[in-house]
Amino acid sequence: MVRSMGTGLVQQDARDDFDRARRRANWAKMAGWLLGRPASRLAVLGEVASAPSEGGPGRRLEYERVGPAGEAMVPIGHIVGTVEPTRYFDRQFRPTSGHVWARFQRIAVEVRSGRGMEPVELYRCGGSYYVLDGRHRIAVARALGQRSVLALVTEVRLNDPAPPIRHQDRPNPHGHFPDPSPR
Repeated sequence: MVRSMGTGLVQQDARDDFDRARRRANWAKMAGWLLGRPASRLAVLGEVASAPSEGGPGRRLEYERVGPAGEAMVPIGHIVGTVEPTRYFDRQFRPTSGHVWARFQRIAVEVRSGRGMEPVELYRCGGSYYVLDGRHRIAVARALGQRSVLALVTEVRLNDPAPPIRHQDRPNPHGHFPDPSPR
């Protein structure tokens, strides 16, 4: 069901949908800047921010499938991120770049013409959903006011991170490991 207003001209309405979503992303970015908050970007499955003392980039945990895929209607508000990083959508799946315009418009035209869209592919981890395939479809669905999308959902779980390296497991500056015998 398409909830946004339209002119009745499908191509023009699809362009307007994109422009409206892009404007909202820009307003959100500006509001974040004015309030001193960093730009909101989509979370990435398994991404762990490094501790402030480390100062390096974040790292990604591995994940594994724990169940078969099944179809479900998933509320768009429960989709919190993606499996792979993207810079073309903000945290609300609004386009942040003109690079996605053509694909967004093609999908919006199909939906507005009554053809609908294929199910998106999601990973469910800890009660949250991450997009494997379908970021553009979710962006269009959100722009058109839909509250949920049909999805092929696969349950996954994050593997425990590798244990931290203890000091005695590290080589000394000469490349030698300490003697494992007790002292």
